Amino acid sequence: MKPAYTYLAQFYDQLMDQDYEQWCAYLIALWEKHGLNPRTILELGCGTGSLTIPLGLQGYSVTGVDISAEMVEIAIDKARGLGSNISFIIQDMQCLDLGGQTFDAAVSTCDAVNYLTDFPTLIRTFEAVYRHLTPGGLFLFDLNSEFKLRKIYGDRSFAEYMDDFAYFWDNTYDAAEDVCQMELVFFIPIGDGLYRKVTEKHQQKLWRSPQIMEIAEQTGFDVLGCYDFMTDQELSSHSERWQFVLKRL
Repeated sequence: MKPAYTYLAQFYDQLMDQDYEQWCAYLIALWEKHGLNPRTILELGCGTGSLTIPLGLQGYSVTGVDISAEMVEIAIDKARGLGSNISFIIQDMQCLDLGGQTFDAAVSTCDAVNYLTDFPTLIRTFEAVYRHLTPGGLFLFDLNSEFKLRKIYGDRSFAEYMDDFAYFWDNTYDAAEDVCQMELVFFIPIGDGLYRKVTEKHQQKLWRSPQIMEIAEQTGFDVLGCYDFMTDQELSSHSERWQFVLKRL
């Protein structure tokens, strides 16, 4: 069994049904709401660059970071020829070291922070973000909510048959640890009507807002906002995604 996004990377953009232009506009509206006009942006867990690139096309200097070499390879290919203000680096966000470089804002989208499945890992990541932000810089990130991880993913299975591949997705929710275990099985065509079966494992941790607030305070951040995703309204129990805005003190 391979790590997350080893095989999913090549199908990720096909499977994601998102309006990234709208998502980009939402992030811009959030940092403007909180009085920031950044020039440089760090994106953690950038994946295939689907948000990195729209931000870069808005004129920001954006550096995307992801642990998956497979995802970054696709991102680099998608950004080729679009400008020198868009760059990508393969690194683990909890061990981030960009040689003293700092940014006006950091973002992490598409529930990348849910992949940090214990307190030490989350704390190390917040500390790494702190080191790479200028004083007063903002950290914007989203989380899959309790409703999504427990009720929508939960102990459920999904499957989809595409023209060029198929996948099966089995979930198990560990209520004691608040972790959703996900096993994805792909059938990838290898020619002559034959398919190769490959499997990779994902884990997502449910982080509740009091836990985020505690760790933010511990690592030098002020929590400016906790919102239902794509709004500036307070968190609700049936939201599928939560959005946080933190400020480096």
